[in-house]
Amino acid sequence: MKLFVVAAVLALAAAAPQDQPEVRVLSEKFEQDEQGSYQYAYELDNGQKVDESGQVIPGSEPETGSLSVQGSYSFVGDDGNTYTVTYTADEGGFKPEGAHLPVGPAQIPEYAQLRQEHPELFWAENQQS
Repeated sequence: MKLFVVAAVLALAAAAPQDQPEVRVLSEKFEQDEQGSYQYAYELDNGQKVDESGQVIPGSEPETGSLSVQGSYSFVGDDGNTYTVTYTADEGGFKPEGAHLPVGPAQIPEYAQLRQEHPELFWAENQQS
C-alpha cells in the first residue's frame, strides 16, 4: 500500500507543469449596475484579451427574466497566431464567430421543403417570434 501511495505521489509530481511563465495583468475593469447588467474586460501580457457585457432583461414576474451577453476573447495559439472569437449568448443560445471557426452550411432545399409541408414540426421556432 505504501509503495502505491509513493508511486502515485511521484506520478503526480512528474505530471505537474514545470516552469510556468508568470503572466501579468495589463488592464482590467468590472462594472455592474443595480439591475445586474455588467461589463468587464481584461488584458494579459501573453496576448489574451477578454471583453464582455451582459444586459439583464426583466421578466414579467419578479425573479424572472434573462440575460443577453455579447463579447469577444483573443488568445495566442500554440502556432503563434492570435485567434479572436466574438459571440452573443441569449435565449437563442451561444453563437460564436471567428475566422478560424467552421461556418455551418446553408439551409438545404429539402429542409425548406419540409418546413413548408409540415409547419407543425417547427412550432418551437414560432414561439420565439
